[in-house]
Amino acid sequence: MSFVVDASVAAKWLVPENDSDKAEDLLKQWQRRSFDLSAPQLILAEVANVLWKRSARGLLATNKAATLYSDFTRLELPLEPIGNLVVLALELALQHRTSVYDGLYLALALDLGWGFVTADEKLYRAFAASFPQVSRLRNWKP
Repeated sequence: MSFVVDASVAAKWLVPENDSDKAEDLLKQWQRRSFDLSAPQLILAEVANVLWKRSARGLLATNKAATLYSDFTRLELPLEPIGNLVVLALELALQHRTSVYDGLYLALALDLGWGFVTADEKLYRAFAASFPQVSRLRNWKP
């Protein structure tokens, strides 16, 4: 199976957090071509925002945030345009009381017929009961 990942997973590739080891395992397996990964283009802004927040809180030097963002883009994670996904993302957000941003990740997974891996517990709880392809990073297995 192939997977869509969200910014909560991608951020763990860049800065050590809980379950960073699981995120790193997922990344390494993708790099070994064990499966495909993708994300909506929105992930670029969301990962940059995670790094900005850490920098604003004094947890990450400004120049380090920029370097980590460059590292992320060099991974060449396949990114999908969001234009055709927004209507479905909005429907998902309205039905499950999440943001449209979160809905975009699931909309992409549904569109591709792939699984969706997240480290965002709130997002997982919002979607998991209705969508079995949504998995928690901490429980992820290929």
